[in-house]
Amino acid sequence: MTGEEVLTCAINIGEQLLMSGAEISRVEDTIRRICAAYDIRQSHIFSIASCIIVTLETKDHKWITQTRRILSYGTDMWKLDRLNNLSRLICSTKPPLERINREYALILNGPVYPPVVQCLIYAMTAGAFAIFFGGNLLDGFSAMFVGALIRITLYAFTAIKMKAIFSNILCSMISGMVCILTHYIGLGHHVEMIMIGNIMLLIPGVLMTNSFRDFISGDMISGLLHFSEAIITAICIAAGFIFSKILLGGIL
Repeated sequence: MTGEEVLTCAINIGEQLLMSGAEISRVEDTIRRICAAYDIRQSHIFSIASCIIVTLETKDHKWITQTRRILSYGTDMWKLDRLNNLSRLICSTKPPLERINREYALILNGPVYPPVVQCLIYAMTAGAFAIFFGGNLLDGFSAMFVGALIRITLYAFTAIKMKAIFSNILCSMISGMVCILTHYIGLGHHVEMIMIGNIMLLIPGVLMTNSFRDFISGDMISGLLHFSEAIITAICIAAGFIFSKILLGGIL
């Protein structure tokens, strides 16, 4: 493969690793190993939560660079596992570019949970947490309804490409208002338990954990970015539920 092809292949895999929840050190190490497998003389990788920059020196002493802007990321263990397997295959067998592109396309088009299943998972999680924190079965069923509504609301906000800050505030406010209304019409006995069950769906626990993982790995910039995002997200969630109490708290 040419140097440009190696660079594109390596940064494609690194980009998908980062978007799927891999730690920064794993992303940089994977790109470096793929470049080394195809006899790249030098590779210099800089990655943070929102950007990857790769510069390498080819066998004919030519320097080339690519940059990728990461606009969204989450946690996809299936994709992480397949990307890790692909990177190991590349390093051990040095397959041709056609095979790499074919395997990469299969990973990108991998299975995802349909919207109905995701709504069901949100509902079950919210109901379970509402009961876990002291609510009764009726509170659990009310929390399940609100949990499914949260997933639908997030789908709608994603479709119109709403910014994360406004999405978190509005989603929290809408779910908080629905929690209050379910209590008001008698579908739940403890509005606090219904709210807590749904707050647990929105709390950025994985993001906070990833920030400490980056700190431990020595990636301070990415750790600070993840930590700041988690704190801001938590503040937005709290603000949304506070607004719902201000707007409808009088009917409790």
